[in-house]
Amino acid sequence: MRLSIRTAVFSFVLSVMLWLYITLQGEYEVTVPVELQVRVPSDQWLDSPLPGQLDVRLRGSGWNLLNALYLDRSMRITVEVTSRQRQGQLTESDLRSGFRSPAQLRLIGIEPQSIEYRLSSVSQKKVPISPDIHFATADGYLVSRPLVLVPDSVLLIGSRSVLDTIRGWQTQSLVRQNVHRSIVELVELERSPILRVLPERVLVKAVVQQIAEATYYDVPVVLEPGPATTKELIPSHVTVTIRGGLEDIERLLEQAEIPITVRVLRTQLASGAEMITPVVNAPAWIRDITVQPQFLLYRRLRQ
Repeated sequence: MRLSIRTAVFSFVLSVMLWLYITLQGEYEVTVPVELQVRVPSDQWLDSPLPGQLDVRLRGSGWNLLNALYLDRSMRITVEVTSRQRQGQLTESDLRSGFRSPAQLRLIGIEPQSIEYRLSSVSQKKVPISPDIHFATADGYLVSRPLVLVPDSVLLIGSRSVLDTIRGWQTQSLVRQNVHRSIVELVELERSPILRVLPERVLVKAVVQQIAEATYYDVPVVLEPGPATTKELIPSHVTVTIRGGLEDIERLLEQAEIPITVRVLRTQLASGAEMITPVVNAPAWIRDITVQPQFLLYRRLRQ
């Protein structure tokens, strides 16, 4: 008599479950990483990071191991440092007494068997945030403003000796490709095993616009006031082309006055050079500036 597919599948599943049930009745010994949590007095902080996990050798039934390792997952070692001494050692006895498991398991061994620690006075420090953020814009677009971080600084809490060595704090790396619109995004800050970082995330704003150009003709060259001179600048007017975001360029073109100043400084004239590169003052958001001609001729007036 031929068995149906449904009967065959049911028989296979039943046999697997029976085998699993019998197998998990036995005792097993395994070595697994277990999270280590160390608590110190409220006015003290760890001077250097301790291992985040310890290798723990356990023995127990398959059912208890399954529960502790894969179902409950609350197994950890928690040790509280009560000594006020600046340095000390967590012994194997301390680590064993701090072992907590949701299921009945026998602790056979711990590696490492002891851990040295150093404490320092707790302190806090505010430092600027350095963004590790890179936006690659699509063709014809640009990031028209410097990145804005909110907040632009971070509060670090930890050991005074560690904080004294820190001058800034980075965000986690963020890379975006083919960007063609403005971005507002929350970015995680770098984490530390021995410092508390507040806040944990910052808001990043990037203004992305289409690229545009504007050209201003006959922009006068302004000579910085100073003693009278028998020399002249040639030419006295130049052409300036600027490149930036489309919306920013449009706002500039709506203004009645030219928002750009071309100057020559007295220090440049005092150098004695005949060819001088003018100094251009323009809004900070402008990406590129081209002046034609690039050099000015500084020579004696014709009699």
